[in-house]
Amino acid sequence: MNSRSVGHKVEAVVFDWGGVITVPPGPVIEKLYKEVDIDQKKLRTRRAEYRDDDPNSQFAKLERGELSLDAYLTWSRSDLPGAEAIWDPTSPHFLFSHLTVVPEVVNRILQLRQRGLVTGLLTNNIAEAWPVVTDGLDVEKLFDVVVNSAFVGMRKPEERIYSHLLEELEMEPENVLFLDDNRLNVDAARACGMQVIEVKQPVAAWAKIEQILGKP
Repeated sequence: MNSRSVGHKVEAVVFDWGGVITVPPGPVIEKLYKEVDIDQKKLRTRRAEYRDDDPNSQFAKLERGELSLDAYLTWSRSDLPGAEAIWDPTSPHFLFSHLTVVPEVVNRILQLRQRGLVTGLLTNNIAEAWPVVTDGLDVEKLFDVVVNSAFVGMRKPEERIYSHLLEELEMEPENVLFLDDNRLNVDAARACGMQVIEVKQPVAAWAKIEQILGKP
């Protein structure tokens, strides 16, 4: 778990959703893909070619809301039959339904708000999957600011989404602590001047959060 603190007072703590508020998605994705009838060799090839920072990938377009979920599923089905199942809300293998929210993390976010800190959610997400996220997470109760890539037309690790977040928070970057489980997203936030934590395990990250919050 990597972090950065530059001695500035933290006024807002902003969380990613998958892997920070929920259980880590990696093992869940692996399990779901093994359950789906799919050419595993071709899947490995597709995943090896995919880059999180490629703004022109089909998935990036989906997360920015430029491509509907139906259009993405149609493309995915033609590209690699079966792989679309984990992104299909009608499938029992739909990933978001299997990303369990961690209750201890939710309770601690509530405690941050009670302590007077501003809290935020910055997530690369899918518009059509948002009801599943909000069904498992009371975003209005937990967060002062919510930025969903699919609703703002930009996504992590694009610099502009961090600028948008800061505008919504009405804060300077050095006063914001950002948590994400994706190193590219963490590095992009750091480049914007934010304090950061790269999360490996959601609950374990809180020791580092408290360490940073406790700095004078």
